[in-house]
Amino acid sequence: MATPKTLADEFARSSSRLSSAERRRRRRDWLIAGFIATLLAGLVALQPDLLVARPLRSDAALWAMLSATVSLIGLLVFLLGRNVVKLVIERRRGIFGAKLNTRFVLSFVLVTGISSILLFASSWYLLVRVINAWFELELAEGLRRSVALSQSYYRDQEDIALLFGRRIATQIGERGLLHPGGSPNLNRHVALKQAEYDLALVEVFDAGGELLAGATDPERAVVSFESPNSDLVREGLDGVEQTHVASAAGGELVRALVPIYAGEGSDEVAAVVVINRFVAQGIGEHVAEIEAGLAAYQRLQPSEGALESSTPVYLGILALASLLFSTWIGFRLAKQITEPIQRLAGAATEVAAGNLDVHVEQVGDDEIGTLVAEFNRMAGDLRASRDALDRRRRQLEAIVHNVEAGVISLDGDWVVRTINPSALRLLGVQGAEWYGRKIDELLEGEAQRTLASLLRRLAVGPRQVLRKQVQIVLNEELCTLNWTATRIHGLEGEAGGFVVVIDDVTQILRAQRTAAWRDVARRIAHEIKNPLTPIQLSAQRLNRRLMGRLEDAESCELLEESTAAITREVESLKQMLTEFSNFARLPATDPAPTAINALVGEVIELYRGHTRIDFQTDLAPELPTLDLDREQIKRVILNLLDNATAAIDDAGAGPRRVRVATSLDRELGTVALEVADTGTGLEPAERMRLFEPYYSTKREGSGLGLAIVSRIVSDHSGTIRVRGNQPRGTRFIVELPVRA
Repeated sequence: MATPKTLADEFARSSSRLSSAERRRRRRDWLIAGFIATLLAGLVALQPDLLVARPLRSDAALWAMLSATVSLIGLLVFLLGRNVVKLVIERRRGIFGAKLNTRFVLSFVLVTGISSILLFASSWYLLVRVINAWFELELAEGLRRSVALSQSYYRDQEDIALLFGRRIATQIGERGLLHPGGSPNLNRHVALKQAEYDLALVEVFDAGGELLAGATDPERAVVSFESPNSDLVREGLDGVEQTHVASAAGGELVRALVPIYAGEGSDEVAAVVVINRFVAQGIGEHVAEIEAGLAAYQRLQPSEGALESSTPVYLGILALASLLFSTWIGFRLAKQITEPIQRLAGAATEVAAGNLDVHVEQVGDDEIGTLVAEFNRMAGDLRASRDALDRRRRQLEAIVHNVEAGVISLDGDWVVRTINPSALRLLGVQGAEWYGRKIDELLEGEAQRTLASLLRRLAVGPRQVLRKQVQIVLNEELCTLNWTATRIHGLEGEAGGFVVVIDDVTQILRAQRTAAWRDVARRIAHEIKNPLTPIQLSAQRLNRRLMGRLEDAESCELLEESTAAITREVESLKQMLTEFSNFARLPATDPAPTAINALVGEVIELYRGHTRIDFQTDLAPELPTLDLDREQIKRVILNLLDNATAAIDDAGAGPRRVRVATSLDRELGTVALEVADTGTGLEPAERMRLFEPYYSTKREGSGLGLAIVSRIVSDHSGTIRVRGNQPRGTRFIVELPVRA
């Protein structure tokens, strides 16, 4: 049995050589078939004539016919043998179509063999009966009588012509129509007799052979008659009556020449009258055919035995040649049917394997050709549908690939089918190890528990969409992720796989908390700052009024300390409220072209005098100019350096180093500013809340510095991230966009 690979290989081979080899093979087959058919037709056409001519053993032409027939049979045997060998090899190799070819050929051989045997038997029987009938009946006697009858007919015509000629000659002589001056009367008399006796032509010649008068049948005027030659006229002038049959257009002329004597009892011939009776062409042809048939019969009669013995030989040879030729034609017809089917099968295998770019060459306009054309149209439609699906798939993949949210598609067994880069980033894994594996085996910790819980609830519960918010550590930072799991159903409602969407809402929650704190700060600054000035003034007034009136020193000292504390705390509250106000209402950015490296160098110079901390810089050369609010970005750098210095001071022993670096990411179009310290470092939970207002890891911090830093960076369309440093400490990474 043919395998798909065999069919595909055969299709590839046949398709590659079809255009040229197929045309050459078919041209060769047509030439061979035409030659054989012409030879067979010639043999069939020549056989009766050759048989009739003479016996088989003495006829060289018959031997030539037999030699040609044997050569033809040898050619057919060679062609059939080659095709049979090829067919056997194809069947052994299991090539598609070999069995169908075998059935076709056997069917042709069976049908043609039965037909040839029946035709041979019936032809032999009929020919033998016909040959026996020829020689058993008195055919020869009938033919001889027919010839005698035809000859009698011509003799009667000649006698009638002589009788009419004698009458006309006698009347011309008796009436003296040959005398000088009798020419008009002679013409009238000749015309009258021509019409009276229904003659085709009547002519009168004088003794010198010149035409004296003549009359022609008007109805036969279109027939070209030959005038008698001078020899015939000369014999008539010698007094000899004679008849003659001459050919004429459209028939024959029975001609009689009768002399006209000078007078009664005279032996002198004065003229000759020529009588022409017209015999139609059909009568002459029938007579000729009868005579030819009699001659052929007389030649054939001695070869009766040879005919009976050679007839089965001729019939057998022709039957064998016809059988072989029909079998060869069967091979060719079977090939013409099975080869397109074989190519169709190979192309169908290619289509089943996913190759829709196949094309089967159409080799005819019959039903097979129509089938091939329909297959090509179907393949084209499938190819167009596949291309359209591929375009839509690529569009969908591009959308999923570029969305910020993570998207994962799973089948019913939780096996990963697709996963976009955002999901890989949010889950902190590589993509290659995910495809084709169960997702609960790849995740761990809170992510694994969350997803497994959602998928199980979807599988057994009536709900189609489930959501859950969890916090996980991602890239050393505590992130808040929203998980949304959706059950997929087919068009007919059957359960399919799952789609999981992961949204990182860390920045959104941070922005929401920042906005809420900003509103609180604005209210606090408005409600508390106004009473602070009267409190401070009242404390100062009490100090001035009571200081001189108190007698004991202890009371004066107490008054001084109390009013000073009130004044100091009021100033502290005012400073805090100023920070609240600055956080709530930061001034609008005023960007201008700024060289970030120069700005970093300017700020670093302020810290060069710090003796216990090593400040290092690693500034990338040739950074592009950025559109920045110089003062606000300077405030960002100062705040980050202050935090780094405080963290190192809190860390105690160990390396005391602050490193400031800049770099350019041309692909993303951003400039990164990194401040790394070797301080105490931060836990993931602390990093998550680090940029929230009023959250601080320092004992004396207000918690607004990094919140303001985050706000400034955001106003510049940038981002700020915090990561751990090695071997210890913290790294703050600020990314600012390059101006267009």
